[in-house]
Amino acid sequence: MKVNMLAIISFILAIFTINSVSAATVEMVTPGKLPVQLQEGEQVDFTIKIKDYDDEGQLTIETNLIPSADKPLWHFGDSEPIIDANRYQPKITLNLSSLPAILTVSVSGKVPEGIDRVKCSDIVLNKMHGTTLKFYEIRTGAKLVKIESFGLVIKIKDDFEKTLQQIRRKEFDGMKTEVTKVFDVGLTTEAQNIANEMKNIKWPDSLMLFGIINIENDMMINGIVIGSILITFILGYLLGSRGQDDDSEE
Repeated sequence: MKVNMLAIISFILAIFTINSVSAATVEMVTPGKLPVQLQEGEQVDFTIKIKDYDDEGQLTIETNLIPSADKPLWHFGDSEPIIDANRYQPKITLNLSSLPAILTVSVSGKVPEGIDRVKCSDIVLNKMHGTTLKFYEIRTGAKLVKIESFGLVIKIKDDFEKTLQQIRRKEFDGMKTEVTKVFDVGLTTEAQNIANEMKNIKWPDSLMLFGIINIENDMMINGIVIGSILITFILGYLLGSRGQDDDSEE
């Protein structure tokens, strides 16, 4: 029983050892740390090193960045001449057997727009993309080696959300929900215009009762209502009592 257990443990350790030896690794060279969020159209440049991969099979590298001007996305330094791939494409596949022990990869591209524009008659729909994009994704065969992502800040979405944050009156909470639905279906311009109108509505800081009393908040309104009820009750009671006194005198 002990022998079998030792054999099982040795087998498991052997598997982990094999995996740790054959697993590729990715090292960031520059800039050291990539940003968490990026705006549409921002330029991005970074360099990574890939090593410890098997010398058989294929290496696939992919990015959501797009070429800036006519410059290629991928640069491979001294390995450039031996790589047969379209360096302008966001996804390329390389034969590992033709690569050096350490492959240096530089990426130079810009952040894509976060919307698709679809024209329907006289209306343009702006459909949002996903907001999590990849700096790079690296695979050896079907195995994922590493993926590095960033959050995409879509300008029209960011502007719309900032406008809604400026509308603080609770009376507009329902309308804010509805106008967000309008935005989400792609009518972004129309939704932004409605949000702007809601934001620009001027509310008085206070109300005047009978042109004399300044009403500044709901507590004052509640107090006035309760006070009016009490005064009415007292007046009614006093008038009723006086009527009874007059009847008794007759």
